[in-house]
Amino acid sequence: MRSRAGYSKLPADYDDDYGRPDVDDARFRIPEPEAPKASIALAIFLMFFGVFAFVAAWLHFTQRILGKEQAEIGFTVLGAMTFLPGAYHTYLAYGAWQRWPGFRWDHIPQM
Repeated sequence: MRSRAGYSKLPADYDDDYGRPDVDDARFRIPEPEAPKASIALAIFLMFFGVFAFVAAWLHFTQRILGKEQAEIGFTVLGAMTFLPGAYHTYLAYGAWQRWPGFRWDHIPQM
């Protein structure tokens, strides 16, 4: 049955290299994005500040440093709020730097 759209079959010797894994076609290459240096620097800073806040909370809890009562709760919350996103994005940046499968620079949000 012939199509009404006017299409016809291609000749048997026609080869456009479509779908062949050994042919590298520039149209389908995804360019490698640059590393977001400012975002990575912020992530590393947040991770280290979170560690500092956890250490301060522990020192206050063990009464090595004195201050207002129950300030360790605030230091712990502040440490968690800064350490968790900083450590996560530092992990993403390390995975993209090491070129692990599934890790790309696009996964780190831009500032």
